[in-house]
Amino acid sequence: MQDSLANRALLRRAFVDSLPVLMGYTTMGFVAGALLAAKGGVALAPLWAFLTSALWVTGTMSIAGVPEIASRAPAYAFALMTLAVNFRYAFYGFSMLKRWKAVPFWRKAYLVMMLTDENYALESACRIKDPARNLRYCTMLSALNHSYWIAGVTSGALAVALLGQLADPGRIREWTNGMEFSMAALFLVIFTDQMRGILER
Repeated sequence: MQDSLANRALLRRAFVDSLPVLMGYTTMGFVAGALLAAKGGVALAPLWAFLTSALWVTGTMSIAGVPEIASRAPAYAFALMTLAVNFRYAFYGFSMLKRWKAVPFWRKAYLVMMLTDENYALESACRIKDPARNLRYCTMLSALNHSYWIAGVTSGALAVALLGQLADPGRIREWTNGMEFSMAALFLVIFTDQMRGILER
């Protein structure tokens, strides 16, 4: 009973901490899913959106990779592009390996896979000293943020697929023009906010 209450409190804390990520992941995920469905040229776009978002969590590649998918770029070229864009995540993983030293392989692999910029920032800032509770917190946080990304990408692809039943696909592609710049806009907003915080100190 006590463990159940402690886990519930930990989940509540992880959820509250993840709320800013919820707003960002569902929004950016929606854009990524909409672009995949409108410009990726794939059949069953909502299914592909669900599968890709479940297997990888990278907003930059989900958006930047759409033209590569549409042009049917070779797998090795897509893999090299993914490696170049997401190379920084490897350093996040290395820095957390000591903390997760005794964690079973598959759980550790999932935690490392989920070390996006947002997850890494939240997990690094976590002040829970007890290793077992810290691990549960990190796992809950990763699962919550992963679910937000899956929901965002899948709903974006689903919305465009449903619109495709009502409107000409060419019009839908026109409507999604410019969405690619949403990632750059998000980075600009974050950078501006960080600089303002530094200047106000």
